Amino acid sequence: MEGWEKNIIDRILQGDAHLYGEIINAYKSAVFSMCYRMVYQRQEAEDLSQEVFLKAYRSLGKYNREMKFSTWILSITRNTCIDYLRKARGDRVPLEEGIKTREVPISAEEAYLYKEQKREIEEAIRSLPEEYRLLILLYHQQGLSYKEIANVENLPMSLVKNRLHRGRKMLKEKLGPVKKEGSPWTAEAVKNI
Repeated sequence: MEGWEKNIIDRILQGDAHLYGEIINAYKSAVFSMCYRMVYQRQEAEDLSQEVFLKAYRSLGKYNREMKFSTWILSITRNTCIDYLRKARGDRVPLEEGIKTREVPISAEEAYLYKEQKREIEEAIRSLPEEYRLLILLYHQQGLSYKEIANVENLPMSLVKNRLHRGRKMLKEKLGPVKKEGSPWTAEAVKNI
């Protein structure tokens, strides 16, 4: 755990609840992003993010300081989203906003192609079975290590590596071969989903 996190958590547990805002500010982007990538609805992802931070606050006293705080809160995020999806199972949700765009100005044609590639990659990721999709998102989009994913998912590291390999293989089959920079199927494009 980072030194600042330990200090803030200690102070929160001693009664300085207003400091929890610093924890929220530090992790709101990662939590929202993971929620959005699991439910594909902005409003639901915002609601789930709030629920995650509420659950984390209520469970702060149970937090195991041997674990990275980011791993712990993403584990809560995952479980909260899975609970939501189980309740909503069967409802198909249309893909909405939230696709990242490049900050460099591009032509209208490039913008169209870029948006189209993002849509196709996102659809390919959505079509993966849940156990592969979630690991792909945790590794490539959240930047978690194999060990951190194993902790979040409560899986052996060998299984995490195996599922990531199979998930990537499924994506390659759905998208075709990865090409050079500037073409639709770059590794960076997949990472930015």
